[in-house]
Amino acid sequence: MLELVVAYDCTGINLGKFAVPPGVGLAGYSTGSHGVPWTDAQFAAHPGTVRIDQSPVNTALDELCDEIDYETGAATLADLPGWYRAALANYNTARRPGQRPPAVYASASNVTPVCNAFVAAGITSGPRLHVAHWDLPIEQAIDTLTHSGGPFPVIGIQIHNAGLYDVDLYLASWWGAVSKPPPPAPITRHAFDGPVITETSTDGGHTWH
Repeated sequence: MLELVVAYDCTGINLGKFAVPPGVGLAGYSTGSHGVPWTDAQFAAHPGTVRIDQSPVNTALDELCDEIDYETGAATLADLPGWYRAALANYNTARRPGQRPPAVYASASNVTPVCNAFVAAGITSGPRLHVAHWDLPIEQAIDTLTHSGGPFPVIGIQIHNAGLYDVDLYLASWWGAVSKPPPPAPITRHAFDGPVITETSTDGGHTWH
C-alpha cells in the first residue's frame, strides 16, 4: 500500500495564520525575500519540515535544503545541476542531518525543461521532482505517485492553493529518507588495559619500591 504524507507549504510570514491538523507536515523556505523565508525559530519549532531553497532571490544558493524552487523569481535552469550535485554530496555526508534526497519543485509545464537541463549537464538520473499541478484530482495525483519511477521520479505533487498555504502530497518513502550523522568511531581496545604501575628506587637501582 502506498504511504503518503500530506503537507502544507507556506511562507514564513504566513506560518501561524492557519491551523495545521494533526498528522499534517509542513514545507517552508530557507531562502527568499519579502516574508518568504522562515526564521531559525520557526524551523526549530517544527522539526522535520521540508526545507525549500528559493535562491537566487537575494541570497546565495543553499545546498543544505531538501528542494530547490524553479519558477519565475526563484532558481533558474542554469542553477539546477550545480545545486543538485552539491546538495547530493551534502546529503550523502549528512552535513545537515535531516536533509532529504535533493528534489526540484516545478510546475507540470516545466518538468520537461528541468529534466533536459539535467541531461544537458550530464546528470541522466537521480534528481527527484516535486510537481505543482493545482486542482489535479486527488485520484490522479495518487496514481502519478504510485507509478512514479524512471531517472527523475516524482516524489511530491502540489495539488491545491489554499491561499495562505499550498497542499502537497509526498511519498512517505522520500519524506522519511533523511540523512543521519555517521555512528561514532569504535573505541580501540588494547591487549593490556590494566592500570599503569610506576616503581621508584632510592638506592641507585639496587632495590625498587
